[in-house]
Amino acid sequence: MATGTYDALDIGASFRTPERKITDDDVDELVGRGGYTHPLFADPAFARRSPFGRRPLPGQAVLLIMGGLAEQTGTFDESVIALLGFDEVRFVAPAFAGDTIHVDIAVTAKELRADGRRGVLKMLWTARNADDEVLVVANASMLFNRDLP
Repeated sequence: MATGTYDALDIGASFRTPERKITDDDVDELVGRGGYTHPLFADPAFARRSPFGRRPLPGQAVLLIMGGLAEQTGTFDESVIALLGFDEVRFVAPAFAGDTIHVDIAVTAKELRADGRRGVLKMLWTARNADDEVLVVANASMLFNRDLP
């Protein structure tokens, strides 16, 4: 897996996360834990009558899985202080149980903090399924420690 810190990750650096298959149990668990009550998520019979023909995973749950996959790259171990936020999140296509997803991550900008000890990396996170269909696109900002002696 990749490793990186603010200093090691340059603009244009990119990497791909491991893959994860979404299961029926994932959908049940995330819909339940998230408290989703809309019948598209909570009622399989309703979802079968929807244009999707089955229950999609809520977009916010896909973001949660994306974060876990990003962590699994090892890039953020011990170097990230915090996820500062997401900008311009777009839910392009639904994810379903049975889909295998991964995230393509690309560093798009770097901003050194005034103290010089930390910096913000801006990254484009793109979730894709096994057919390479884009599911979610989000611009993430993360606060990193620098490689200082």
